[in-house]
Amino acid sequence: MIYFLVLIFFFIYSILLFLINNIYILGVIFIFNYIVSLIIKIPLKKHIKFLKNNILFIIFIILCNIVFSDINSSLKVGIRLFLVIDFTYIMGSYFDSTKIRSAFRYLLYPLKFFKIDIDNLTLIVAISLAFIPILSDEVNMIKLSLKSKGFEFKFSNLITKPHIYLITFLNSLFDRLDELEKSLMTKAY
Repeated sequence: MIYFLVLIFFFIYSILLFLINNIYILGVIFIFNYIVSLIIKIPLKKHIKFLKNNILFIIFIILCNIVFSDINSSLKVGIRLFLVIDFTYIMGSYFDSTKIRSAFRYLLYPLKFFKIDIDNLTLIVAISLAFIPILSDEVNMIKLSLKSKGFEFKFSNLITKPHIYLITFLNSLFDRLDELEKSLMTKAY
């Protein structure tokens, strides 16, 4: 039940964060995120490394928003996005697949009135979420493999030669899916 409440809090937090316009309240929320990460005992270096990896995406979003609105509101959107990404990382560190399954079981319980098997649905959600790190690792392995073969990851190469990256990624992805399907079948899922 506690995981369900944490998941609901996360959804409400993510939605309400984009309704806040005061920069000082956003600063307080940043401090709240830091306190929660200390409570969950996330190593500071690991947390900073994650945020550093995502800062280019946030800057890109800010620059895109500057085209359509003023700098002040664009910065607020960037700060909000930063806070949501940060809190998502914190919650991702807190939840494991068992906790996610438990939380979604409570969240999807009203579907039982429509005779929907929520156990299978929660299993599908848990497997889907567990598959995200697998995809991320696969992308990193493909990048290293292509770099060792002399492929440079420049924007121009990705635009002019997307087939090199996509074919490799899709082949690897389908191979990994076959492995996962076989392992799930042997576990009688």
